[in-house]
Amino acid sequence: MAEYPDPRPPSPVLSELATAREEFLALRDSVNGAMLATLSKDGSPAASYAPLIWSDGNCYLFLSALAEHTQNLKLCPSIGLMLAEPEKKAAAFARKRITLQGEARTVPRQTAEFEKVLACFHQRFGKVMSIIEPLPDFQLFRISLKEGRFVRGFGQAYALSGACLDELTHIGAG
Repeated sequence: MAEYPDPRPPSPVLSELATAREEFLALRDSVNGAMLATLSKDGSPAASYAPLIWSDGNCYLFLSALAEHTQNLKLCPSIGLMLAEPEKKAAAFARKRITLQGEARTVPRQTAEFEKVLACFHQRFGKVMSIIEPLPDFQLFRISLKEGRFVRGFGQAYALSGACLDELTHIGAG
């Protein structure tokens, strides 16, 4: 039986959602790092920055145990991440950005997952990885994502869902 194309034009809502998802994935996969939000032992928030890698839909951080954020994650694995479009590409109030919440879990060295993800870090960040990878204080963390949001611009916010938080739902004004 022959298949005929649907004569109806594509839904503008679905087309807009597909475009938003493409922009979300492009931003997510292009940034080299994220702003981190962790909790210190007294419960106060701590903001920092770290390079990141995405592999198989998971987010990974390679962190030094000497860093405050690593110490915080050992005490409380809850973490917030913000990935943002470079300032020079958009006005301050209209920058595309992704916020994510999850829990950080260490990935043991000498595992296939560690080797695979570190190869991605080497590919993205180059020679510096040859210096820091062997250092015993560096640990690989996989972020188990629980929720997130993609802000595309004014009035264009999307809740993230799905196993890899890569499915978008427009958040209406109410």
